[in-house]
Amino acid sequence: MNDTSPTNNVLILTPLMDAVPFLDHYFAKLAKIDYPKELLSLGFLVSTSPDKNPDPTLQDLEKHISKLPNSFDYRRITVLQQKSKSTQCHEDRHEYDRQTLRRQALARCRNALVTTALLDESWVLWLDVDVVEYTPTLLLELMHFNKDVIVPNCFREIQKWPSAKIEPYDRNNWIETTESLAEQRVLDEHDILYEGYEREQPTYRLSMADMDDQSPEILPIDGVGGTFTLVKAVVHRSGVSFPTFPVDHQIETEGFAKWAKREGFSVWGAPRHVVMHA
Repeated sequence: MNDTSPTNNVLILTPLMDAVPFLDHYFAKLAKIDYPKELLSLGFLVSTSPDKNPDPTLQDLEKHISKLPNSFDYRRITVLQQKSKSTQCHEDRHEYDRQTLRRQALARCRNALVTTALLDESWVLWLDVDVVEYTPTLLLELMHFNKDVIVPNCFREIQKWPSAKIEPYDRNNWIETTESLAEQRVLDEHDILYEGYEREQPTYRLSMADMDDQSPEILPIDGVGGTFTLVKAVVHRSGVSFPTFPVDHQIETEGFAKWAKREGFSVWGAPRHVVMHA
């Protein structure tokens, strides 16, 4: 069945923590998505750290929702709050030593959010709050490929003198290679691999972010990130979740991709379609 017509309901899910600086732009970009708003549902999970009561992100999110004009009458909006044990700040979240606890916490958030918010939708779009640029038509373009899971490339702009530089941001969209699979044969089953940490842990995979303009428009991949990830709802309903335990040495979104492929679902990348991250 080809679920790509603009009559299908879509659920957009966004986990949030310390997100106040990004919410204005997030809702402004949502308003420009080229898809009927009455077919879009929104779901948010706000992770609240112990030292923040009330939580500024939750307060700002509720303010934005209350100010939505009638012309943007989303089908349904779900807001969840979850207490977090983490005191990690936004700036140091990508440090290598923090990845296991961070990604496990993210996996739990994603699982709680999709379990609660998904009702009768045909598609789920996982959208990071700090994705700052994407074309209004990207959602529909990805839907038209009719894949079970599909992701665009994700880059960010770095302000460097004398001009800005564009560099890869999401390294979690990747393809296994002969070398990467050979390396994994000597790993313990509980070992977890993380992309983008070549000094600490080379993985020998092909990153979608390193592909050039001559790459195919779409191609099968083995790992995905969560910045702008489109999933057929049937994948989630089948029981495929974001694992906190290693699935083929991956957890969270990359583990989700590995698990989905084990269950016979297709996982694809669209390297020439790009979103920009803060």
